[in-house]
Amino acid sequence: MGLLNKVADINKSPAFNLDVRQSHKYLSTSTEEQALYLLVKMTHASDLRPLRLPLNLCLVLDRSTSMRGARLQNVKQGVQQIIDDLEPDDALSVVLFSDRAKVLLPSEKNIQKSRLKSVISAIQSSGGTEMLQGLVAGIEQLRTHRTMTSINHLMFITDGQTYGDEAGCLEQAQLANASQITLTTMGIGEDWNETLLEKMAVASGGTSLYIDSPREIRQAFQTSMDALTSVVARGVSMTVDTASGIRLENIYMMTPYISVLEHQASRLLLGPLACDTEKTMLMEFRVRAEVAQTYPDSIQIHIEGDLPEQTNYCSRLSKQITVEFSKKPSRNVTIPSDIITALGKLAIFKLQEKTMIDLEQGEVTTATQRLETMATRLLNIGETELARSALLEAGRLARTGNLSAEGRKKIRYGTRSLSMLPKEIYRD
Repeated sequence: MGLLNKVADINKSPAFNLDVRQSHKYLSTSTEEQALYLLVKMTHASDLRPLRLPLNLCLVLDRSTSMRGARLQNVKQGVQQIIDDLEPDDALSVVLFSDRAKVLLPSEKNIQKSRLKSVISAIQSSGGTEMLQGLVAGIEQLRTHRTMTSINHLMFITDGQTYGDEAGCLEQAQLANASQITLTTMGIGEDWNETLLEKMAVASGGTSLYIDSPREIRQAFQTSMDALTSVVARGVSMTVDTASGIRLENIYMMTPYISVLEHQASRLLLGPLACDTEKTMLMEFRVRAEVAQTYPDSIQIHIEGDLPEQTNYCSRLSKQITVEFSKKPSRNVTIPSDIITALGKLAIFKLQEKTMIDLEQGEVTTATQRLETMATRLLNIGETELARSALLEAGRLARTGNLSAEGRKKIRYGTRSLSMLPKEIYRD
């Protein structure tokens, strides 16, 4: 059946576009091992029309005691806003969690909006924070109305730490991905585990968001809904095949957020692709010239995705990249500016990660120096607000030996959100 599908796809237009930039046109034949970078931008075909596919959505809401007041009130208003946006064929479920999980609304289509909004408005806060039970219950609800054409998504929002079930939460996110369920994880305020929520989102092919004030909750919900209702391809994946002598070392997502992508057997799970968006990856390879130069098609990139109701398009696309070698490669080779920009932003992101590792190991002086270096680099690319936060936290760290919870999250999510182009390009 797979062969028949490939034959049928031959005369179809590709649903995806791949733009690939190489850091070097030629590599040296005399160097034992050298680095090669590829900047890969994936978009959808310009004439691929967005579809409003059936939405299979579960909202997993923290209603612990710390959510009392403005936080819970804005969550309830955000949920009511989502209810207003639902269409009759959409399925919605709502799960509450604190010390235990409660299914407030089992997965249901064609909901009575006014009745449900009234139920949402009556939610009260109580108890502590145990994330795993809520996550398990939410994923189970999504399986009820999961279909071949539905967009299956779980929005998870919390303001607290969970204790003892972190590994279970990450495992559930990985299982969700296997069922074509993506997660948006949202952390409110200061006291939540940003590392865990980000890992959960990445494992599912989804997104992690930092919400620093209650008034931003409703906008975060609306932004997520806008993306979910304009999906053009589900379950997008990328496979990278390399010739002997070429090793895929690291892959980083650069847009919409910088993150480290885990690649198993060189296959990456990229999640859904929304209309008029792109996914940009920076790939780092190690090349052994004495082996690799005998293979003309050095690197092959394959894209595949599920295209519900888009039968006129081919759901697969492959691109071959040839790495050429020379005994005397030009010393004046110009690396493309967009790769230089990406590497610069990635270096700042890595500084942030190394800073956090230093702190965990008690290396306060080294962490302080990294923050100061990060602030300088941020100023150089026009990110003045983020640079100011880094400098303030560097001073705090030097005085007290600790970062503030708010500052830690601003730096972490700020460096993840660095755009591909420096701000100074847009200045008059």
